[in-house]
Amino acid sequence: MAHLVELREIRKIYNPGENEVRALDGVSLVIDEGEFVAIVGQSGSGKSTLMNIIGFLDVCTDGEYYLDGRNVSSLTDDELSEIRNKKIGFIFQGFNLITSLTARGNVELPLIYRGMKREERAALSKEALERVGLEKRMNHLPSQMSGGQQQRVAIARAVAARPPIILADEPTGNLDSKSGDDVMRILNELNAEGRTVVLITHNNDIAASAKRVIRVHDGKIVSDTYN
Repeated sequence: MAHLVELREIRKIYNPGENEVRALDGVSLVIDEGEFVAIVGQSGSGKSTLMNIIGFLDVCTDGEYYLDGRNVSSLTDDELSEIRNKKIGFIFQGFNLITSLTARGNVELPLIYRGMKREERAALSKEALERVGLEKRMNHLPSQMSGGQQQRVAIARAVAARPPIILADEPTGNLDSKSGDDVMRILNELNAEGRTVVLITHNNDIAASAKRVIRVHDGKIVSDTYN
């Protein structure tokens, strides 16, 4: 059976030549369906570049990327965008909510891009917001919610279409400890339901919530351990 994610000798080089920066330098990695993986490293280690490549937000300079056994390394931007929209839900440190849209509007936005009918969007957005405990805040704007509530909207947006992979980039970075604990509880629940969760963090305590911890330093994987 094919791995869900398989990276083979991935390199990402900026400014090729004399002043080149090797953000990723020969990274090989497999992630199987249903795993909860933390990718850990300090600023500049390459962990966010790695997440961007896994999530099709960036492309590698060299190497091969297989998703569900399919080589996606040479696909067009449009093809990558279609896969990203169907397969991956993103959670960012900065929430990335549209300030003029309600919580429900923010959750529905990617569903609109997928061409879903209004009734289906309404049902999925309601279900997603209920599962993160925001059933009473659906019609509130981001400015009317706390940081923790905004991040829960972002999680609802990421999971509403039920993508198999959740990529979370420092999802607790802007939150107080209680809100951060709430976010990690939700991610663990999603993983328990079968979602594959990849968590990017510099925080070892946050990483300890994952079942597998991959450490990145200077663009290379330096350790890969199971908790």
